[in-house]
Amino acid sequence: MTEITVEKPLHDDRYGRARAPKRRLGKTAKLIAAVIVSAMIVAIGFVAFRPQTTPTTPKTLGYSVVDSSLTRVSVAVFPDQDRDVHCIVQATNDFEAIVGFTEVSIPADPAADPNSPRQIDIDLATTQFASSGHADACWFE
Repeated sequence: MTEITVEKPLHDDRYGRARAPKRRLGKTAKLIAAVIVSAMIVAIGFVAFRPQTTPTTPKTLGYSVVDSSLTRVSVAVFPDQDRDVHCIVQATNDFEAIVGFTEVSIPADPAADPNSPRQIDIDLATTQFASSGHADACWFE
């Protein structure tokens, strides 16, 4: 009886190549990987739980234009328990030019809930008829 043999390349194309066993990581490589993963977990934890450097963005609740010299703006700001918060509130005209501007200070309140906003109503003096009023930015003092 005759034996039939198949050449190696044809055999590999049809059935796939046999894989060489993979090399495993050594003890030193595993130790280095564990140190890197631990350092990344510590860094992520530090970034996630560090004190906030800027207050959350203020939210304009509403505004009403009383006349050409007065605009009332209602703003929601998240108070801080340790630091004063200062905010810029402004009124703009139809061309987005600032016609009224003021800075508002919200003192630190140890009993404040940092998860619930505090509403502030501001009477804003304007130089001409305003078309909108809004809180622009806030920062810690």
